[in-house]
Amino acid sequence: MREARLVTAEITGIMPPTTYPILPEALDSLWSALRFHPLRRPQWAWFERYLTGPCAERVVAEHLNYIGPLCLPVVLPGGVQHLRIHWTETEAGR
Repeated sequence: MREARLVTAEITGIMPPTTYPILPEALDSLWSALRFHPLRRPQWAWFERYLTGPCAERVVAEHLNYIGPLCLPVVLPGGVQHLRIHWTETEAGR
């Protein structure tokens, strides 16, 4: 399902907003930025499944297409950060 759309992803305080050419690259980067942080086990398992699981790309793409930008809290010992991902508007696509 590789959508040829730019996507921007970030995790506040951990990973700056970065634009990727395809969604799987963004999901991989988000998981790489999160996986070694001290998340509680249920949250770690949830992010692992929904960023790397067999349906991750489809589930996130459907959310972005039908609901819009995705913003999820990331609870860390130092406070709450936010994982954000959205399709990136291009000049040609406006």
